[in-house]
Parts: sequence; structure tokens; C-alpha cells
Amino acid sequence: MALPLCLFAVETGEGTGEKAGDIRELKLKDWEPRPMLKVKQTVVEKPAFPAIDVHNHLRGVTDVAAVVRVMDAAGVRAVVHLDGGWGERLKETLKRFDEAYPGRFLTYALTDFTGIDDPDWGDRTARQLVEDFRAGAKGLKFHKTLGLRVRYSDGRVVPVDDPKLDPIWRTCAEHRRAVEIHVADPAAFFTPLDRFNERWHELNEHPDWLFHDPKFPRREAILDQLRRVIERHPRTTFIGAHMGNNAEDLQAVGEWLDRYANYYVDIDARISELGRQPYTARRFFLKYQDRILFGTDTPPSVEAYRAYYRFLVTDDEYWDSAKSHHRQGFWMIYGIQLPREVLEKLYYQNAEKILWGLKPGERKD
Repeated sequence: MALPLCLFAVETGEGTGEKAGDIRELKLKDWEPRPMLKVKQTVVEKPAFPAIDVHNHLRGVTDVAAVVRVMDAAGVRAVVHLDGGWGERLKETLKRFDEAYPGRFLTYALTDFTGIDDPDWGDRTARQLVEDFRAGAKGLKFHKTLGLRVRYSDGRVVPVDDPKLDPIWRTCAEHRRAVEIHVADPAAFFTPLDRFNERWHELNEHPDWLFHDPKFPRREAILDQLRRVIERHPRTTFIGAHMGNNAEDLQAVGEWLDRYANYYVDIDARISELGRQPYTARRFFLKYQDRILFGTDTPPSVEAYRAYYRFLVTDDEYWDSAKSHHRQGFWMIYGIQLPREVLEKLYYQNAEKILWGLKPGERKD
């Protein structure tokens, strides 16, 4: 006996008057399952210790005072602003953030790749960096464009370990400024955008994030370039953004931390990855508690910060972490319930050890 057709009907637009269709033809992009699981939901309004967000981008901010109000509401002591630029632009950014709100912002310089083909580009850029540090820049940031998109005039990609950058790494060591560096991207971004890609939704919304193309270097090659830089410059402090640029493989990240004393990682924009491997992540945080920094890579918002706190502090199960950054994968995460002494290191003590411009013990309670 045939089943009634209505068993397979789906309303494509609730209350919109759209025609019903066959549920078997539902498009993946329209699939939005609602979990039926009944589990504990904890709201952590503020961290146990005023936090230092070591990874944020405030270039689009017009109302700095509003950002400070969010920081106060969320228990954030200071935010590292990674997009200070160089030269006059840097000075203007420092005036708006660091100088207007002492102790609340740490602005980093960026590198100008203009003229990368010039034989003296490295030395010239290092001299500019010295000026930027003297102007008040607290560190140096490299975006993932290095190793992926920055190219010489002949079309070759500038590798992360290009010797031309050596004067820059040395300058950071001489001035005791940390390098926050993002290379490559999530592993799924380097695989075909097909039915097997676990970041299908995200990559369809941002097709320019897909690097599965011969014109881009392999992800493994880019990571290895960074490893060689860290090894070649042991006096320079490097912070690997996004859980060492490799949140899907914590064993590999741990091997780097074991091998290189000048290497640290931050958790920004990766609790979606960490929270789906909660047992492994918790063991990792306990083992490397002196080398991990708190960061978000998310425009400051109370909801975003509280999502991070919930992940770090609670044992909440199967919850949506999208508010921490954006939806990165179609899965839920679990809290890792870290001990108080580990949270203290993560929230501020590790940052105080390595970041220029922070006064140890100067907490905003």
C-alpha cells in the first residue's frame, strides 16, 4: 500500500505561502536541525580573572568607548588590536585606542609588502618596524596572506620562511615584541568543495576561503615554512594564531610546543574545533597550560566572550558555539571544565609573560 504523499511534504517557507515540496529533495544549505537533547545550559557572565584577549581586529570600529563598555561588561581587562598598520596610520590608531584608553588596548604593527622584489626590502621594512615600535606598537601581526597570496612580480608566492623576512624576525627579538602569526587555514579549506567537505556551508558562503587550487601552496608546506622560521629564530617569540594554525591536529601542535620554547598558541576562533574533541583538548590544556593564550578573533560582544567562558569553564554538553565567532561546521561542542589555576594562566598570566606593554599584576577587578 502506498504511503500518503503528505508524509513526505515539507513547508519550504513557514508562513510565507511557498509551495510544499518533497522532503527528500531538501537542499543541504537549507537543513537546519534542531537538537531534541535536553542538557544543562550554563551562562558564565564573566571570567574568574579579568581576561586579556590577545587576538582581535578592531579596524572597523568607530565607537571605541562602546568597545570598552563591552569589555567591562564581559570582564575583559585588555584587547590586542592586530591591525595597527605602519607609519602614520599606526600612530593614528595608537592615539584612538592605546593612548585614549591606557591599559585597555595593545595595538600591533603590520608589514608593508610593497616593493617586496627590491633587494633592500627586508632591511627597509625592518627599519620601519623599529620606528613603529618606538611609536608604541606592542607587537607585530602577520595575516595568512603571507604564504598564500603575497607574491613577487613574477607570480611566485612569497614563502613564510623567505630569507627576506629574517631582518623583521630579528628586529622583533631585539625589541622584545611578540609576533602573532596566522598561516594557512583550516584543513578543510585545502580540500575539494564536495560532499565530503565538513565545512561545506562555510565555504559556500565564503568561496574565496577555498585554497584547493594549484595556484596555492599545499597547507602542509606552509606550516612547515613557519616551523623553519620558529626554529631559525629562537630569540623571537611567536604566537601561533588559531591554536597554532592546526586545531584539527593537537598532537602536531604539542610536538611544536615540546620542541620550540619560543612558541605559544592562542585559542581564537577555534573553540568549535576544540569543543568537538573535549577529552583530547582538556588533556592538551592541562599539559601545555603555560603556553596557551586566550583570544577570540571576534568583534567584541558580550555573547561571544561568554561562549568562550562557557567552553573553558563548564562541562556543558552538545551546544552551538556559533556565537563565539560564526558557524564553522555543522556540529556541536562540549565544555572542558578547566581548573581555576589553569584558567588564571590562560586568561592573563601567560600573556603577561610575553606581551610588551602589560604590567604584571595590574588587573582590573
